[in-house]
Amino acid sequence: MEVLLVSCGDVATEAGLRFLAQADEVTGWRRNSSKLPPAFDGHDVDLLNPAGWPQIDPATEVVVLTPVPVSRDVDGYERSYLQVAQELCVRLREQAPKLRRLIYVSSTAVMGGDDGEWVTEQAPVHASRDTAKVLARTEAALAGSGLPVTILRASGIYGPGRTRLIDLVVSGTAKVPAGSHWTNRIHRDDLAAAIVHVANLGDQAAELYLATDSTPAQLGEVYQFLAAELGMRLPGQEAGSSMRRAGDRRLDNSRLLASGLKLHYPSFIEGYRDILSGISSRHA
Repeated sequence: MEVLLVSCGDVATEAGLRFLAQADEVTGWRRNSSKLPPAFDGHDVDLLNPAGWPQIDPATEVVVLTPVPVSRDVDGYERSYLQVAQELCVRLREQAPKLRRLIYVSSTAVMGGDDGEWVTEQAPVHASRDTAKVLARTEAALAGSGLPVTILRASGIYGPGRTRLIDLVVSGTAKVPAGSHWTNRIHRDDLAAAIVHVANLGDQAAELYLATDSTPAQLGEVYQFLAAELGMRLPGQEAGSSMRRAGDRRLDNSRLLASGLKLHYPSFIEGYRDILSGISSRHA
């Protein structure tokens, strides 16, 4: 099948390599396409300038949208997520008659949940931050587009080059929260695998999946594991409660697993061990 990767960064590039491995044809749109693998049909595309977008190949069957914000404020999110998604839907309706699936990688930041409760796809959207509200509006625009859309709500993405928690432990600035702080994450490779998996499901794909691993963990547990693996001193505990960026919830990936996806990294233990061993790298 022919696959178009829109905003082809690290995650999409890994997915593209997996599409190539199953003999699919891959086109990548990126501001600087020279950073894409040679096997991709790369195009220099500034998504913030729709007038310069190339024509979409009418044979395109799968489109993957993995935007990144041009800035970390509401305006940056609106331009990079909402407006790009709206324009892409217009182009796909006009130019992609064979489209079978549009896959959008969103964020679990649009969801609520607290007190360690388990949260599934049935939970209502509850975006507390202004940028998360833009993500929720983007999801709504895509879901209402009339196109065959699947939304993958990714939890915290980690992997090669995504080492914030490791860096905090190494620098000695990591602190174990005083209270409960459940965290949810997915390894870059498993998120890329989920994209390819959903594309291969065709008409059997659901409209929404939580893309997260099988083992929510307390942040303090992750810090302690990393410290032990690195031979570092165990992080101390915070003096008081801290502000959390997300709710204190556990995300349930049962729907995604029931569709047939098998995670290579079902918990942070396997994932971080591979990162620390340096067996993979981040795509440019």
